[in-house]
Amino acid sequence: MRVPDESKHPRAMTSPSAAKGRWLVLLFLGMALGVSADSPYPLIERAHHADPLFRQHQDAVQEYYLRSRSGRPHPPLAVYRFVPSPDDTLLTLAARFTLPYSTLASINRITTSTIPPGLPFVLIPSIPGIYVPEAPSSDLEHLLTELRFIDGSEGIPVSLHPAAGPTRFRLFIGDDFDRVERLSFLNILFRRPVENIRITSPYGYRLSPFGGGRAFHAGVDFAAPIGTPVRASREGQVTSVGFDPVFGNFVVIGHHGGYETFYGHLDSISVQLNDVVASSMMIGTVGNSGLSTGPHLHFEIRLNGETRDPAQLMPGLYR
Repeated sequence: MRVPDESKHPRAMTSPSAAKGRWLVLLFLGMALGVSADSPYPLIERAHHADPLFRQHQDAVQEYYLRSRSGRPHPPLAVYRFVPSPDDTLLTLAARFTLPYSTLASINRITTSTIPPGLPFVLIPSIPGIYVPEAPSSDLEHLLTELRFIDGSEGIPVSLHPAAGPTRFRLFIGDDFDRVERLSFLNILFRRPVENIRITSPYGYRLSPFGGGRAFHAGVDFAAPIGTPVRASREGQVTSVGFDPVFGNFVVIGHHGGYETFYGHLDSISVQLNDVVASSMMIGTVGNSGLSTGPHLHFEIRLNGETRDPAQLMPGLYR
């Protein structure tokens, strides 16, 4: 069975009724070569044209691109596996296999460009697109789900076996990361530290609530009742905990890539110095400590010690 070519744009391909029972047939080209007992996918031993399975894969990818450009039905999906070297990243593999890195990231359930150490293999598909797990687990996968299903599209059901375990995906053929998903993949995306709240002061210049003069506000103020949970905006490690005369009880979390987040005016703190925290883990509660005009959270994002506008790194912050 071939993938239906109802539209070149993957988000317009399926409806709830049309998607029911529609499954991609996995065509294992050269299945007698390189197939082991613990994986149904043929092994590409070298990302080089001397390897016959590599040539088969590249021919299949080129066939997909040719058909897409001419508006013909898409070819069947062929899936291979490849054992990455310690020096490989998803970006280098994407270039060698002529696929978008978003395709390799989503089908292998990898959330950054760095391939996890010890990963036994990566799946290499012949059809580029975004493979969205039906049961998302990471921040990136939740984004893929939220941003693609918002218009009612369902993608095409596909059952695969990446190294992470058997997974039911929805394939959005030819799709790529959008800006928000790319930021998450590059590990520079942050989540709101409090939910269902009101922003009372954005990042930038404002009239000081204490002196009345024009002053720069280096963060965002979230008004919320005392005791509202405050959660880590991204995974990281607690680098500072204490009390400041202006910001009251505060927590600082360091993140990969030179980023850190600051949480001020807390009522209570539930983490300690050097604690490793996961994204959305509760680190304290909203308070009114320090120099404050009412219960709220003062939140900052810093890069190498310099503050950044959270709106650039938190999609939909002011919605």
